[in-house]
Amino acid sequence: MRIGFCDDDRVFLELLAVYCRECLPFVDQDEQVDAECMSSGEKLLESYRRGKTFDILFIDLKMKGLNGFETARQIRMVDNRVIIIFVTSLAHCVMKCFEYKPFWYLIKPVTRKSFKNVFMKAVAEYMSANRAEYAFSTRTDGTTKLSIGNIIYLESISRRIRLHAADGDYFFYAGINEEEKKLSKYDFIRIHKSYLVNPHYIKQINRSWLTLKDGQRLPVSERRYKAIYDLYTDYLARSSLS
Repeated sequence: MRIGFCDDDRVFLELLAVYCRECLPFVDQDEQVDAECMSSGEKLLESYRRGKTFDILFIDLKMKGLNGFETARQIRMVDNRVIIIFVTSLAHCVMKCFEYKPFWYLIKPVTRKSFKNVFMKAVAEYMSANRAEYAFSTRTDGTTKLSIGNIIYLESISRRIRLHAADGDYFFYAGINEEEKKLSKYDFIRIHKSYLVNPHYIKQINRSWLTLKDGQRLPVSERRYKAIYDLYTDYLARSSLS
């Protein structure tokens, strides 16, 4: 689990880091935690440009240079799943936050109690979203389980499935219709007779092609386009409320 703290007040950053360390004994000990402090929105976005993403982000709203709103807006263009918690001394700004799909917010000064309350809620949300598993079997390797969040898409090739995951490809015998039934409850979208895609990894979609966040393009069935578009926009709307 990767946690980021972004604030241009270095003293406050150190305080959040201390609060975080105090909370770690209450986190599942099987979960490895990597925490990083960044002193500006620009530095946080640079981490994303280098390919480093986060699972939970605490972002100060009032920063010099790129403020928290603009930082969150740019992050949401590439990462719809990260849990964002806004931190602010300006309570009247809270209502403006919802455009950027925050999970929660903290009002400065932040106490140990208020931090722990929000931190543990965010960790529970992360655990819930990432511990759902998908299982498949092959004659040679037996049963394999993968985290739903790590599956990018499934491709049907004859009677085999190529499962493209964050850590590589897996192949097994199955029909894509059956796999669609298993994965539809996790919002996977059938974009073509041969492709089933995790919407978290979608960057752009039109009537002919779908572009993934890694730049890969997959064909879209024009006949299915309206249903695909409706499912994807519904997913985005529900994600913004989570």
